[in-house]
Amino acid sequence: MNSANYTGNFNELWKSESEIKSRWSNLTFCFAYLIGYPATAFLYYLRNDPAFPLILRAELVFSAIGLIFLFLHFRGKITAQRASLFVYLTLLPVHAYILACVPHTTYDRASFNMTLGLIFSFVVLRWPGKDAFIVTMLVVLLFPSALYLGHPSYFYQFMGQGGLFFFLGQMLFPFVMYFTDKRNKRDFYYRYSLAEQNEKLEKQKQIAESATLAKSEFLSTMSHEIRTPLNGIVGIVHLLQENESRSEDEKELIETLKFSSTHLMAVVNDILDFNKINSNHVKLHPAVFDLEELLRNLYNSFLPRAREKNLELHFEHPEQLPLIHADQVRLSQVITNLVHNAVKFTDEGFVKVSVTEAGRTENEIRLEFSVADSGIGISEELQSHVFEIFTQVRSLVKRQDGGTGLGLAISRELVRLFGGELRLKSEIGKGSVFSFQLELPYSLPAILPQKNTVKGSVPTISSSARILLVDDNATNLMLATRLLERKSIPFDIASDGKQALDLYLSTRYNLIFMDLRMPVMDGFEATRLIREKDANIPIVALTASAFEDERERALASGFSNYLIKPFLPDDFYKIVYAEIEIDN
Repeated sequence: MNSANYTGNFNELWKSESEIKSRWSNLTFCFAYLIGYPATAFLYYLRNDPAFPLILRAELVFSAIGLIFLFLHFRGKITAQRASLFVYLTLLPVHAYILACVPHTTYDRASFNMTLGLIFSFVVLRWPGKDAFIVTMLVVLLFPSALYLGHPSYFYQFMGQGGLFFFLGQMLFPFVMYFTDKRNKRDFYYRYSLAEQNEKLEKQKQIAESATLAKSEFLSTMSHEIRTPLNGIVGIVHLLQENESRSEDEKELIETLKFSSTHLMAVVNDILDFNKINSNHVKLHPAVFDLEELLRNLYNSFLPRAREKNLELHFEHPEQLPLIHADQVRLSQVITNLVHNAVKFTDEGFVKVSVTEAGRTENEIRLEFSVADSGIGISEELQSHVFEIFTQVRSLVKRQDGGTGLGLAISRELVRLFGGELRLKSEIGKGSVFSFQLELPYSLPAILPQKNTVKGSVPTISSSARILLVDDNATNLMLATRLLERKSIPFDIASDGKQALDLYLSTRYNLIFMDLRMPVMDGFEATRLIREKDANIPIVALTASAFEDERERALASGFSNYLIKPFLPDDFYKIVYAEIEIDN
């Protein structure tokens, strides 16, 4: 909108606003004079004043003209402001005529009444300053002229008996109207500007929300499109690794392929995790777990990589830590990201993970987690940027150590979800220390839930069990069938929800793996129809979408579990053994 249009629109709106706000006050002025002014003629009648007929005729003429203006207003021809102005302009010559033709023995009462009328005008009228100025100029010209023409002595008598104060008050009339109008217009301008800004902000908000929704939908779709083939790659690599008869060259190629697929999966997960955090889709799921066991598992997972680089890897924690009530997966993700970075950017020396108790109450324990290294370090001017998305200390990062630059950004946001703040201390060439404190509910050590199987034993599926695999992707079906064949588990396959429903109606199954997005009939509809027949059969959602809202939708739609692609064989078998009866 250009400035000319903006000003024009504002002025039009102001005229409309001013008319609405002052309409009834301006009409009150009109009605008061149309009724009250002729009524004053009867005062002359009660005093047996011979000027009564003349005054009555003049005031009835005024009222008749005034009624015409009111009629025009109510017909929508003129505004209330115009009607009150025209009534006032009609009143002036009528009143001047009376002043000129009707002699007064004293003008005390006349000047007093005229002053009261002026005060009434101050109170009820809401005019632009120019209209008030025109009326004032006419009063100043007409009334003294009428008095002086009638008889010079009338003029001096009127001025000496209160007329002077009336004219002084009349001179103030345009100033009062001008400043009142200006103040009201300024107030309206502020409200108008605020409304304009609110409207623009609302539009920007809608644009931002639409962009965020589009981004989430895009990432959800891309997640499905990328993770579905990635599931086949990761799964097949694990199947190939199990074949011990391959040559060393083939094993090296498979190991390289495994590394690349794992790295690609980490990149996809990082991007999706950061998008979920920014979209408020990440919710913590607290549960009781053993922090010592978590640290031990993390140590074992990073030990091979540390040994490859000849680094000393230390994990330290207090003895007899209580059981922690928190989201184990997200806490593990934070520590994993920090340790991964520490190992990646340290060529010699050590990486040390420390957990210390900083305080304890009856219900909560305050733990400080820190990850220190003797790596390249980060300069002071770059430290404020390391938590930004897609940021790395580029001048110090070797090409082979590249990544998404999302790990620290994700870790910081996850720590904030826990109620803490990720801090950094570092110096070039002397390593870095990332640390954060969390206050977590705890319970004293108790007997942890025992696993269903003996360590080292291989569970066996009941010989009567049968699984239905439903997926429209041939590679995913091939991977899942190979995993089931290795355990000699009977199965059937379907490429869409309609086929799955037909097979279910003709065959008894103990477990169904159901893809969510398929042609003909999707997984949600197929599951709904199956649930109408059997409310207890385990149906596992098999999907490439890692978004929390789709998980919640699936579980609310009748699915009993949720498996995200790409999945590892151990994750697949874990669900199979958990959902199907195991022979003892």
